[in-house]
Amino acid sequence: MIYYIAHSDWILKQSRADIVKKLNDDLQITSICPLDENSKEIAEIYSSSIEWNISRTKLFDLIGVINLRKIIQELNKDDILHVFTIKTLFLLIISSLFFKKKFKVCVSITGLGYLFADTLLAKFIKIILRPFIILKINNLVDMIIFQNDKNQSDFIKYSKYNKKSNIISGSGLNTDAFIEKGDITLPVKVIFVGRLMREKGVREYIQIAELMHKNLNVEFFIAGEPDFGNKSSLNEKEFQELKNHNSIKYLGKINVYKDLKSFDVLIQPSYHEGFSRILLEATYAGLYTISNDIPGIKEIVEATNFGVLVKNNDVLAYVKEIEQFIQHLDVSGTEEAKKIIFKLFSVDAVSDQFSNIYHELI
Repeated sequence: MIYYIAHSDWILKQSRADIVKKLNDDLQITSICPLDENSKEIAEIYSSSIEWNISRTKLFDLIGVINLRKIIQELNKDDILHVFTIKTLFLLIISSLFFKKKFKVCVSITGLGYLFADTLLAKFIKIILRPFIILKINNLVDMIIFQNDKNQSDFIKYSKYNKKSNIISGSGLNTDAFIEKGDITLPVKVIFVGRLMREKGVREYIQIAELMHKNLNVEFFIAGEPDFGNKSSLNEKEFQELKNHNSIKYLGKINVYKDLKSFDVLIQPSYHEGFSRILLEATYAGLYTISNDIPGIKEIVEATNFGVLVKNNDVLAYVKEIEQFIQHLDVSGTEEAKKIIFKLFSVDAVSDQFSNIYHELI
């Protein structure tokens, strides 16, 4: 049995669903996560589900750790526990102290996240957790999957992990689900899609929209929701201000497969990414992309030879690139970019790599 575990059911739904559906033809995959607003979808996607009762609003939930220990004690010798997110890995490490595991552990680090952010709290937490991680990780984890070289290098240096690791770019894109985009006409529709968090660059995006407020050839949209349990999220007051913003239309959640076709440009001002799924989705949907020049984004732009990178998340540089796009409306590289994404980053490509790793561990 293979178990997928994360501290949020959204994580096991959002970017794992298509992989699980593909792998379920050969393997049985059970979810381990809190069952909240995505519980119905989780039940439809996975062979079965185990509820992990843990609070997402607490910095450290001791009861959640105890609950996780009870769950992993029930796993068998031939089982594989596949961990998603670095936070879930830290919780697993703490829950498995003084515990000899029988099963195999595979970890997907899709981004180093808040705990590797450049804040005092993040630095403090990293220092506190590091001795536990160094003590336990090489006895607990059998394989780590990274999405880019930089994350691999940084995490191995921090954790002193010395066992098997691999790089799988992306979480698998369901290329069949996209609705084809039509021609671009003025005004150009610019969109930000993602969680409304500081590290996703939402504040920079708001600044861009405000600077271009008087330009009648462009409209700005935001799709996504805050994560009030995360220290990096917009707070309730900021979220209300965003919904009432004069320069931006707030959309809430969107279905990227069906709705991206209605937009022309994606802005991706994230501070860090494992391998940007929304950038792949927008590129495949036919949107021009303007993104921060960081690992996890740069590789996609270079592989597809499509879109443009902005150094240091410079807001004025984003404005300049949008203005240039408005002048030319050039998306001539779209079809070639789509072929590359299908070959390298589709569900078929990524699920084959996951399957190979599972059989290797078994």
